[in-house]
Amino acid sequence: MHKIKTLANGLTLITIDLPHLDSLTTLVAVGAGSRYETRKTNGISHFLEHMFFKGSTKFPSAEKIATMVDSIGAVNNAATDKEVTYYWIKSAAKHIKLASDLLSSMIKESLLTEEEIKREKGVIVEELRMYRDNPARYVWELYERLQYGDQPLGWDIGGDEKTVASINRPQMFSYMDSLYAPDNMALVYVGNLPDNIEEIAQEYFLDLPTRSKYPFKPYKKQKQTKAKVDVFHKVTDQANLVLGMEGFDRDNDKRYIARILGAILGEGMSSRLFIQVRERRGLAYHVSAQHSSYKDTGSFTVYAGLKLEKVYDGLEVILAELQLLISEKVTDDELKKAKEMIRGRLALQEESTNFLAEYFGTTFVLDRKITTFDAVLKKIDKITKKDVQDLAKELFVKEKYNLQVIGPFKTKDKFEQILSS
Repeated sequence: MHKIKTLANGLTLITIDLPHLDSLTTLVAVGAGSRYETRKTNGISHFLEHMFFKGSTKFPSAEKIATMVDSIGAVNNAATDKEVTYYWIKSAAKHIKLASDLLSSMIKESLLTEEEIKREKGVIVEELRMYRDNPARYVWELYERLQYGDQPLGWDIGGDEKTVASINRPQMFSYMDSLYAPDNMALVYVGNLPDNIEEIAQEYFLDLPTRSKYPFKPYKKQKQTKAKVDVFHKVTDQANLVLGMEGFDRDNDKRYIARILGAILGEGMSSRLFIQVRERRGLAYHVSAQHSSYKDTGSFTVYAGLKLEKVYDGLEVILAELQLLISEKVTDDELKKAKEMIRGRLALQEESTNFLAEYFGTTFVLDRKITTFDAVLKKIDKITKKDVQDLAKELFVKEKYNLQVIGPFKTKDKFEQILSS
């Protein structure tokens, strides 16, 4: 399905040819993110992502870049996470050279002018405020702060208003020079590709500047002997909470069992939590469960937006469902349904050039290899009911729980009492 080629400058080229399409996605993934930052530069990865859209030597303004994208009916964007940043353009297949030209110019010759940096600080501050005003989103940032503590994985990706205001142009160039190296990047093309795709990649990306590369500081595992609870007081009409515990890193195959566990608990309208919390009790509109992995750690989490007057009841129902997975094996039908759900969702996602580009690009940058969907499904198919129960016993221990809540609550006493009972 995919082909991998290392170009002369160390850049990894990944291509997936889908000749039945009229479109393609061009994406560049970089092994850069907020866990590579210091306290003083927290937010610089996200800030730099913004600045790449503000003008380059060849396309000297944000307006010029936007006009070029709009003139071919394309769409473009970028995203910064804690371990990876990526930039993409989706366009008609015939515009592959322009898409390549735009992305390569943005990355290798961004102007980073003082005027634009000053102006963008205001934009980013408003973005941070917007996220803080959205409890369903902000609760996740607070949760990771609670689980991972005062180290890079626990810091907000966007930084805070103070750090954003202090970031300067020399810091941006220094950060970019330390991570935006060809051998720390992947260039991905997905869609209706021309026969000379490798020549196009070389034409636009072979002259990326040679830069250094440094590792992030390893995550220091927190010794946890009792549940941790944090309440962020905010006047809201709904209580947003995340209940979670430390999970598994990207090299640990237990993360596949955790994915099954998440599907059974909280993926889809027939999941256990959806039935118990929403359908039978009407305590929430949204409830879900998932596992996510970083290079050296991970988390298993349950999210719920609960009625204020029923938040304690909702938490008790969630905890009861976790304990049930410890005491009883899941049924054959549940396990089969969870596996087929994962298989079906992957089949749907495979129809998106953006999803494929993002998956292959970020996976390679993080792992330096590609785990194909077939390989994932083979691991999923081998999981047994005992595997699921054993993992539940390992994860769902009350001393390991972390609970983050946003709502109009003055104390955390009641939440702590429920978790410890």
